[in-house]
Amino acid sequence: MYEYNKVYQELADILNDKDVEKIYKNFRGMQVNFPIRLYSRDSVKKEIAKQKGNIDIKDLAVQTGYSVYTIRRMVNELKDDNIIQ
Repeated sequence: MYEYNKVYQELADILNDKDVEKIYKNFRGMQVNFPIRLYSRDSVKKEIAKQKGNIDIKDLAVQTGYSVYTIRRMVNELKDDNIIQ
């Protein structure tokens, strides 16, 4: 069997061969950058709104990768838009 090129081998170490082949078929030849944050800002704001602002800001910051300051800013934006109290 053939050996993977380095980047594909790194992915194979994390995933499985089938997933590496999917990534290869869909993204070969492309340069892919992964954002530092997994979750979008809009989805975090929706979660804050869904919980009516009754959230643990520090916990949400750890879960999402956003800073406490940014989470507080999102809460304030939702308050300014009268989405939460």
